[in-house]
Formats: sequence, C-alpha cells, structure tokens
Amino acid sequence: MNCCDYDCIQGRDCPARVAKAKPVMLAAEALPPSTWRLSLRVWTWWMLVAAVAVPYIPVLAYFALRE
Repeated sequence: MNCCDYDCIQGRDCPARVAKAKPVMLAAEALPPSTWRLSLRVWTWWMLVAAVAVPYIPVLAYFALRE
C-alpha cells in the first residue's frame, strides 16, 4: 500500500516524493593492475595456445619425419 493511496499528511517529507524513481547503478571500479594478475593473464594465454597446438604435434611430426 502506497502512502499516497490515502490522505497523506507527510507533506514534503513523503517518501514517494523524496525517493528517486529509479536508483542509479554505478559500475564497480576496475581492479588496479598487479604483477600476479598480469602474470596470470600471460600464463592463461600460453595455456590456451598449448591446448590448441598439442593435438597438432603428432600430425606435424608425421609430415616432418615421413620419407
């Protein structure tokens, strides 16, 4: 039940007038760069490269060593 549904006696202190219709959501601040975070990013990049490249090593070895 809203306070404005009946005789409102609050005047200018009415919460329906004071409160904003839509609260503003601010984005969280970005985390500061740190050594371990940058190292983790580089490590994950090389793990991704290794995960993609490892299945092709036998194929490349086959083509390189065949006569």
